[in-house]
Amino acid sequence: MRNSLTLACLATGVVLALAGCSNSSNNSADGAPQDYSYDEMGPYAVGNQTIRVMNHSEGRTLAVEIWYPAASAQGTQSIEDFAADEAEREEILTLLETVPGQCTRRDTSSSYGVSPAASPAALPLVIFSHCFECTRYSSFSLAERLASHGIAVAAPDHARNTLFDSGAMLNVAFLVTRASDVAAVLDELLMPDSQAVPEALQGRFDASRVGVAGHSYGAVTAGKVLQDDARFKAGMVIAAPFESPVFPGVSVANVEEPLLFMVAQEDNSIGSLGNAVLRANYEAAVGDAWKVEIADAGHWSFSDIAGIVPAFNAGCGDGERQTVPGEPFTYIDNVLARDITATYGMLFFATHLLDDQDAAAAPGVSRHPDIVDVQMK
Repeated sequence: MRNSLTLACLATGVVLALAGCSNSSNNSADGAPQDYSYDEMGPYAVGNQTIRVMNHSEGRTLAVEIWYPAASAQGTQSIEDFAADEAEREEILTLLETVPGQCTRRDTSSSYGVSPAASPAALPLVIFSHCFECTRYSSFSLAERLASHGIAVAAPDHARNTLFDSGAMLNVAFLVTRASDVAAVLDELLMPDSQAVPEALQGRFDASRVGVAGHSYGAVTAGKVLQDDARFKAGMVIAAPFESPVFPGVSVANVEEPLLFMVAQEDNSIGSLGNAVLRANYEAAVGDAWKVEIADAGHWSFSDIAGIVPAFNAGCGDGERQTVPGEPFTYIDNVLARDITATYGMLFFATHLLDDQDAAAAPGVSRHPDIVDVQMK
């Protein structure tokens, strides 16, 4: 598939492509100017910590993972280290025994509990909402990429709607609960003396530069949040429309903030109809919008836990096309799909939370023109 942008836009971005979307206006962890590429990990080491946040409006406690730019790296972790307890850890290890290595990402690039970098003093923040019955670390590749370039990420486990804690319904009522989870996390992180937040991160989050991202049910959650909460300045919508007949009351027309829509062309979860609605959401966007379509990607190609359970298989290994029913094919390599997701997510949030004009122009050139189709408006 050829990139759908005009030749003029391609010409504008050619220098950026050669430079790897470099950004010379940012600083390294020690404050020195440094060129680097958004399509790879940035100048900061990445730290992460688990905190507990109370959603008072719903009377529920949330496990929340925070990724942040760190002062130094002190070793990485395995995915089972995210487990809440030993029983959950054993369950993850059991699940991983039968998962092909490329499907679920097993090792992190972050260090647990390390000190945050001193600069930038005020951290832009993205809150991530996971998919239906997924986990707060479903997209830690995206979180690590953002944190490595100076943007903190917080992701709650939506209680009663996780891989290990199911029972919630895929409906409007629980969508309201999920959106309130996101608001509660932001409330807590913006509280300068929050006892839930590690002391070194208290008061570090910039209330004027907050974004939201979500995958699948999380994409709908992101749309609900953007519609109802003016504190969020940009949103990344992955593999699901947020305005659809399934979730009345959420409207693209009510969202003026910039939007990034990620589309899996072989999405066997929402199907061709769901993708048509997702594309219609992009066309209806009233503010700046990007649409990034990935060929041969499935619903779970964006996720770090693709294939961890059979329900998450559509996006890893061999499958059947939804664009040509009955035709067998092999999904895009999962490492590449996650990298593409992290790159465009980073470019989008660098544009709207870091005010990086180089990042704003960079999608004019696709690094994978036969795989990635980009439209902007």
